[in-house]
Amino acid sequence: MELKEIADRISEKFAAAGHPIDRAKLEEKINRFVEEFSVPPAEAERSIIGDYARQFGMELPSAGPSKQDADSVIPISEIQAEQWVTVEGQIVTLIPSRSPSVAQSGVIMDSSGTMRFTVWAKANAPVMEQGKWYRIESAVADEYNGQVSLKVHSGTTITELAPDSVPEPVITPISEIKPKQWISVEGEVTTIFPPRSPSIAQSGIFADNSGTIRFTVWASANAPLLEQGHWYRLDLVESDEFNGQLSIKVHSGTKITPISRDEMPDIEKTPVGELSPGVALVEGKVVAIEKQSSDQILQRGVFADDSGAVRFIIRNSPGAEPLMENQWYAIKGAVVDRYRGAFSMQINPGTATPLLEDRSIRPNIIPVAQAGPGIVCLRVKLVQEYESTSERIFQSGLLGEESGTIRFVTWKDDMAQRLVPDMVYGIYYASVDEFNGRLSVTLNGATLLPDEGATIQVRSPNEEVKGAFVHLSPGSGLIKRCPVEGCGRVLSRQNYCPIHEIQPNYIYDLRVKGWLDDGQKTYDTIISREGVEELTGLNLITAQEMAENNPLGLDTVFYHVNEQILGRYLICRGRVFDNRLVAYNCEFQTFDAGMLAELMNRAEGGSHE
Repeated sequence: MELKEIADRISEKFAAAGHPIDRAKLEEKINRFVEEFSVPPAEAERSIIGDYARQFGMELPSAGPSKQDADSVIPISEIQAEQWVTVEGQIVTLIPSRSPSVAQSGVIMDSSGTMRFTVWAKANAPVMEQGKWYRIESAVADEYNGQVSLKVHSGTTITELAPDSVPEPVITPISEIKPKQWISVEGEVTTIFPPRSPSIAQSGIFADNSGTIRFTVWASANAPLLEQGHWYRLDLVESDEFNGQLSIKVHSGTKITPISRDEMPDIEKTPVGELSPGVALVEGKVVAIEKQSSDQILQRGVFADDSGAVRFIIRNSPGAEPLMENQWYAIKGAVVDRYRGAFSMQINPGTATPLLEDRSIRPNIIPVAQAGPGIVCLRVKLVQEYESTSERIFQSGLLGEESGTIRFVTWKDDMAQRLVPDMVYGIYYASVDEFNGRLSVTLNGATLLPDEGATIQVRSPNEEVKGAFVHLSPGSGLIKRCPVEGCGRVLSRQNYCPIHEIQPNYIYDLRVKGWLDDGQKTYDTIISREGVEELTGLNLITAQEMAENNPLGLDTVFYHVNEQILGRYLICRGRVFDNRLVAYNCEFQTFDAGMLAELMNRAEGGSHE
């Protein structure tokens, strides 16, 4: 906005009202506001119009916030562009100046949010320090590239707040953290990762009783190293997001306070079957010990109570001790997280206390239809045995009961037990994993008890759902999967696996994700490669050629699938669990003239009632 244009508009406005203005003085005033005080041009124009209106006794709309408004402290989250404001907040970071006209810039925070600020060199303002609280009076809110920021000019007053005036930091539960926040957290360092860059001093997993999150300590922070298994309070950490995963960053302004075990927050006891990610207090029995496969792991096993079971892990760290099979324990500070879709419990040194209780557990047997990744107890029979496709497989096939069927595998080891066709078994504490959208139960390490003479009616896995395909979700079409054995997770566009990170040697696959609506219920639907090929006529090789020979890449296949099936009526056969449908066979629903006539007759008959 040219300053001459502002002067022209103001002159014309008051000349039309019969109040000519000295042009030289007007231009001098505009220049002082904009150049010297760094006031945004639009705000300067409104302020000058207001001054002249009061001088001439004219009734004009308010040119901006009143001085009283500007003197009132406003929460940072409520600040809008082109306001005069007063804020009270903490300087959470300072950014090196790139221009001699800028004395300081950085980020200021209060309990409502954060905002960038700039202190102009002409303001001759006192230097603010990172980590301290200040009252900034009569600053100007400006907007650039859609972001509102504060500008400190010569008319702004900066006062450091006394310690007794500084509000107590609010602790944010990990489950409530959002990206781009400056927050305080309390929790336990549950895992330490080897640093992968000289710019990183430390990284790992931080947990409280609401969840877990990855943390990074920058080398530039010069912060003390955190210890695994210890609790800390971290004031002024920054939250960030990468590939859909949240993390917190420890900077030079972060205050790190160790918390002794006596000062740890109280954690309510949680039944094993109700565990969720975070730090928990649990009581249960070690029902199984697994074979070790790594020098870094001291012990793996299964921990259970009457409500359910969970796999546990004890890492080979100083002070770590193994648990005894069939012994009851109270675990104070168990770290629960997800691994391959299932809950896993990490037990750190000094957190397990043996209990005198000695009683049997009534296993929580669930229907096959309710099985998901994790540790389960089932009562099923061997429906079908498959031919072995690997020298490592001892037996594989299909287990079933009244609610449905599930694949199983037993890997070769000294304790492997072969199932007998049509025999009913009680299977206790077996591991269920998900691969390519299909569940599979691993029987190694599980207790298998045959129930001779018992019979079970097995439900067919090919349930049929008819409906309209009303939404195609991202991640449909040609996708990339993690090549690590037993994983198969879908990779991001940067070939990133949430478990195994960057995977350049990915595997291609076809699938469809979306919503199938039968008129009464909407199913969250996954259609496997076989179903996609039946509906679209594409095979994996053709889809790869389409993606490689088109500038849109993978999106080419997505749009092709979208044109073929969106809005069409489908018949899908597969496995249904609640509102989820995993379909292996699909076809388009054809027009049925007889059914249409029947529906029309029924509608006409109803209209005469």
